Amino acid sequence: PAGRIGVAVVTAGPGVTNTVTAVKNAQMAESPVLLIGGAAASLQKGRGALQDIDQLSLFQTLCKACISVCAVRDIVPTLRKAITTAQSGTPGPVFVELPIDVLYPFHVVEKEIGGTKNARGLRGKVVRCQNYIRNLFAGAWEPRDVSPLPVHVPLATEDEVEFGGTPPTMDWGFWG
Repeated sequence: PAGRIGVAVVTAGPGVTNTVTAVKNAQMAESPVLLIGGAAASLQKGRGALQDIDQLSLFQTLCKACISVCAVRDIVPTLRKAITTAQSGTPGPVFVELPIDVLYPFHVVEKEIGGTKNARGLRGKVVRCQNYIRNLFAGAWEPRDVSPLPVHVPLATEDEVEFGGTPPTMDWGFWG
C-alpha cells in the first residue's frame, strides 16, 4: 500500500547475504524497503571477526543508500533518513548496518572492550578503549525527534503530460 515501507532485520554475515535476492527484487519492483543488518563490532572490522564482511559494498548497486551507524546517537536520525530515502523519488531499498557495539548497552560494551583498568603495560590501550566507548555512547541518552521526515514524491507537470488526442502510431515499415 502507498505510504508504507517494508522492514527486515537480519543478523550479520549470512543473515545479510541471504537477503540479496529479495533486495534485488525490491529494487526492480521499486518497492520501499529498509534492510537493517547486524555487523561485527566497529573495533573488530577488518580484523577477522566472526561474520565480518564488507556488507556495504555488497548492497551498493542494489540500494538507494547504504549506511553504517558509527555511534548510538546516530541510530534514530539514520533510520529516519533511511525510511525517507526508501520512499522518496523512485522508491527502493535502503541498507543500514548496525555494528553490534552500537546495539549493546553501555555496561556490556564497557565490560567487553574496556578491559581491566589496572592491567600493567596496557594503560595506553585502556585509555584508547575508554575514549572509544565514550565517543560511541556520547549523546546516546539525549532525546531524539522520532517523527517521520517528509517524503518527496515528484509529480509530472502539466507540460510533461499530454492531454487528449489519439496516441501516436508506430510505422514499423515491415508490418504492411
